[in-house]
Amino acid sequence: MKKLIIGFVTLISFTAMVACSTDSSDDGGSDGELSGEIVFNTMELSPTFDDYIMGMIEEFEKEHPHATVRWEDVPAAQIEQKTLTEASGGNMADVVNLNPRFTKKLAGVGALLDMDEAAADFKSTYPEGLWSSGEVLGTSYAVPWYYTSGGVLYNQEILAEAGFKEPPATIEEAWEMSEVIYEKTGAIGGAYTTTAWQDLWILFPTMGIDLVTEDGSEAAFNTPRALELLEERKAYHEKGLIPDDILLDNSLAREWYADGRLAWWSSGPQLYRQIEDSAPAIYEISEAAPGFIGDAGTMYSAIQNLVISNQSDHKDVAVAFVEFITNPKNQLEFATLAAILPGNAEAAEDEFFFAGEDSDDPEEKGRYLSALSMDQAVDMAPPIENANQINTILNEEYVEMLINGKDPQQALDDAEARVNDILN
Repeated sequence: MKKLIIGFVTLISFTAMVACSTDSSDDGGSDGELSGEIVFNTMELSPTFDDYIMGMIEEFEKEHPHATVRWEDVPAAQIEQKTLTEASGGNMADVVNLNPRFTKKLAGVGALLDMDEAAADFKSTYPEGLWSSGEVLGTSYAVPWYYTSGGVLYNQEILAEAGFKEPPATIEEAWEMSEVIYEKTGAIGGAYTTTAWQDLWILFPTMGIDLVTEDGSEAAFNTPRALELLEERKAYHEKGLIPDDILLDNSLAREWYADGRLAWWSSGPQLYRQIEDSAPAIYEISEAAPGFIGDAGTMYSAIQNLVISNQSDHKDVAVAFVEFITNPKNQLEFATLAAILPGNAEAAEDEFFFAGEDSDDPEEKGRYLSALSMDQAVDMAPPIENANQINTILNEEYVEMLINGKDPQQALDDAEARVNDILN
């Protein structure tokens, strides 16, 4: 309770500070040229990508000689607290790399620039599913930088032993095959679209169930279809198809796949090399496949956004820099250096992403398959500032149901009541 009170007071103070700071005007040069210094914060890109980031900054500054960019790379575990503290003190970095959930939290208290308006001239270059990742109640406060989309790395020998030639394509097929595989081989399958096994906050939207109402005022997931899904999961757990160990520690899924105990591993292809490094023999008999699709026809994607502080003294420079970072040339170069997909639709059409179509290497094939799913890629977090809290509540009630025997309908009812408490 003490932490909740402190957090509430911090947010109130923060909101007041933002309200007093958002009327600062841009300080462009008298000749209309961009001018001024901005601070750019990223998450754990240094030193691996120093040459890329610094080269991009130098090029931007060459194009705009009166503008400068000061880059600060921050550990992922610290960036949220650092950004919140600086925003509360009125000195938040001008451009910050954040995930969608923290983006929504900051946007909800007025800390971020409206990018629907600021980026009106170039927002059409990003697919709608990625653009909406920064949305709060109908307004977007972020530009998508890069993302990774879910895929499946599967063990061909386990599937063959169970009598299957191809992996499942849908969530329903995945559970059906999992039962057969478990019975015939003892290996675990599952039907997850990410590395998370506590996944209701992803499962519900994937199956077409909204987490909150359109106006964000109430929970919307307590539906007959949601109950059906929870009852199915409870039955799968009772059959041994959802091991408690992995449910409580998602990181074990990678280890189990490397040990030959999982038939497939749902993860982005940027992580497949971890299997090659730890279990080359398993990687050798692995193949990549598209991520599982649910009723909504969408695919969960881990998106990294760029946001602009509403307190910035040089919003024009910040907007121009964000557009520059996410242009096709810079996006494509970044994707060749890291196993990521670009947020820019034009960059994603480059032949680089389609080179893996006939590859025997799972990581290369997985990147190709992920690029094909760009139009399906979405962020599953609800478009409100309380997204993280809702995810936590759903995870907790899911574990209560599976581990401690709570009735599925009671778990839904309790989750609904808890979510409504934080929304009202």
